[in-house]
Amino acid sequence: MAIDFYLDHGRVHVGDLAKTTEDAFHAWVFDRAAGLDPIMLAPTRDLVADLNRRARARRLGSAKVGREVRLADGNDASVGDVIITRTNDRRLRMSAADWVKNGDRWTVTHVSREGALTVRHNRSHRTVKLPADYVRESTGLGYATTIHGAQGVSADTMHGLLTGQESRQQLYTCSPAAGTPTTSTSRSSATVTRTL
Repeated sequence: MAIDFYLDHGRVHVGDLAKTTEDAFHAWVFDRAAGLDPIMLAPTRDLVADLNRRARARRLGSAKVGREVRLADGNDASVGDVIITRTNDRRLRMSAADWVKNGDRWTVTHVSREGALTVRHNRSHRTVKLPADYVRESTGLGYATTIHGAQGVSADTMHGLLTGQESRQQLYTCSPAAGTPTTSTSRSSATVTRTL
C-alpha cells in the first residue's frame, strides 16, 4: 500500500487535531519566511477559517492595517493579503489568453473605496482589477482552503490536515509526492506536508 511508504520513511507521526493544526501552521510560517508560496489544506471549512484567520493575523502582526474589504468567505482582506478566486470569469483578463479562474491565488496590491481589489497573480505575477461585486461573491482568503477546494490551486508547498474521515480522493490530494522532502503527522488527525 502507498501509506506503507510514508510510514516506512518516517513521514507519518501521531498527534491530535490541536497539535497537527499547530504543526501545519508552523510549517506554513516556516515556508513563508523562506520566500515560498505555501498553502494549507484542511477537510472542513471551520478548520480552513481558523487557519486563514491565524495566517492573516501572523502576516499583520502589530502593523497598522489599511483599507479593508469583506470577502465572500466572511474574512477581511487588505494590501498584502493572499486571496483565492472561486469563479471563472473570462471578462476579467490578465492577457489576451489568460483570465481569472477558480483556484487562482493572488496578492492584494490595492483596495478601492468601492471594495474592488487590484491583485497580482501569485504564479504569473500579472495583475487584474476584481470588481467589488466579484470580491463580495467569489473570493476568500487564500492561505488555506478545503481539500475539495484545492483542485486547480498552485503553490510551492502544501501543508494538509487530515482527520481520518477523508475519502481516498482527498487523501490523494494531500499525499506527498514520492521523493519530495516531507514531514507529516497522523492519528485521528494528520499533518501532511508536500513540496510541489
